[in-house]
Amino acid sequence: MISRRSFVLMAVLLLAVLVGLVTFNWFDAKCVVVKSTLIHFPQVKKDMGQLKKGKPQTVSFVFSNEGEHPLVIQQVEASCGCTQPEWPKHPIKPGQSGEIMVTYDAKYPGRFVKSIQVFCNSDPGMVELLITGDVLD
Repeated sequence: MISRRSFVLMAVLLLAVLVGLVTFNWFDAKCVVVKSTLIHFPQVKKDMGQLKKGKPQTVSFVFSNEGEHPLVIQQVEASCGCTQPEWPKHPIKPGQSGEIMVTYDAKYPGRFVKSIQVFCNSDPGMVELLITGDVLD
């Protein structure tokens, strides 16, 4: 006769095995190796000058892939919600260029300095861009 404790232990073990099997079948993760390349920005800081309050402005950061493998930009993050980046979602071949468009929504008067982090398969894996300027009232 099996004790109640042994039965509960076997049931928990069986449940763990079943969850493990289901997880591996449903989430068959594939490992993808992305080789490192070299990204080059001629300018990493842009002064947007004087902006009018309430009028969003856009600036472009041009970059090139100077490495031997395709450049993949995984994510671009801005330091606040007032700064919106757009970037190519497709790989950039070696020797080709692209651009990251950054729109700043000038809601408040005064000086601003905003950072944009570009995460990609380069060495180093993150490049920081800066936009600066003055918002007039």
